[in-house]
Amino acid sequence: MKQHYIPQFYLRRFSNNERSIYTYDKMLSKSYTAPLMSVCCEDDLYSISDEFIKKSQSEGKTNINRLSIEHNFFANDVEPLFSNILKVIDDIKNEWLAGKNHYKLQYDEKKELALHIVMQYFRHPHIKKNAVDNYLRLERAEIDMVKEMLSAKTGRGEYRNMDIDVTCESPVLHANLTYMNDEVLMDCAEAIASNIFVFWISRGNDFYMSDFPIIIYPHIPNAQSSYMGLSQKGGELTIPLSSDLVLSIYDVDYFNKIKDRDGCYIEASDKEIRQQNYLRYIYATRHVFSLKNDFKLIDFICKQNGKHIFMKPNHRIEIVSGIGKY
Repeated sequence: MKQHYIPQFYLRRFSNNERSIYTYDKMLSKSYTAPLMSVCCEDDLYSISDEFIKKSQSEGKTNINRLSIEHNFFANDVEPLFSNILKVIDDIKNEWLAGKNHYKLQYDEKKELALHIVMQYFRHPHIKKNAVDNYLRLERAEIDMVKEMLSAKTGRGEYRNMDIDVTCESPVLHANLTYMNDEVLMDCAEAIASNIFVFWISRGNDFYMSDFPIIIYPHIPNAQSSYMGLSQKGGELTIPLSSDLVLSIYDVDYFNKIKDRDGCYIEASDKEIRQQNYLRYIYATRHVFSLKNDFKLIDFICKQNGKHIFMKPNHRIEIVSGIGKY
């Protein structure tokens, strides 16, 4: 069953209709019109197995079903709230375009928007893969340490050869580690909300979107990141909100000189538009989207480079114990 990691209501903000979206495929080096149902989705990304449901029911947890995460959490709860926040931002943008004194988001409103950005980031398959992998490797390292201690304490070497492994219900573990973990979500949202929010406007609807839309653009080389890449010294967190609006969130300490721009809507220069679209393109796993069906920038970059650029953030934690690396 196809399940979207980028909501269809969000994809429609980059489409000129309700059904399809202009798409550039980096794997095929071609553009085409794709149905919204066919992009930014994976088979059973959130589906809970029958075995896990049966086990949960035997433990008295009866309010869980195969589509609890997709329907009950995302479709019925998270996505409508995110959509409403984006409508408020659209209203403020329209005030700016009309030449009116526009409202600036207060800290609590910035935190609410940041919360949805964090949840959108955490639900991505790339983050799922890394979060689950990091957790399982850490668990295996701990098991091996226990076996080693038992062997050393008892003098019985066979403890080291005990066949013990870790299994998990991947969608549930992913949820509990990230987008359903209130403590992690709030920590991330608060860290982001304290920074400088600048809304870039393209009057020509020129901004790209992609299948990996939330990016940290580093302004300090090799700076340490935190919150699975969402925060970084000298970092600019950037996310397209629609074809005519991109939000950049600047590290308040490094970019202190532009603090007066916090909450401002600014018309993006051609250079800024190219920079934002370049980031969307290089970090795209496969698909880039354009409301105008204009992929000339991608064609130019590919021609100059001789091939497509594929950037992938690395959030794999190195786990080292006295026994070895995991």
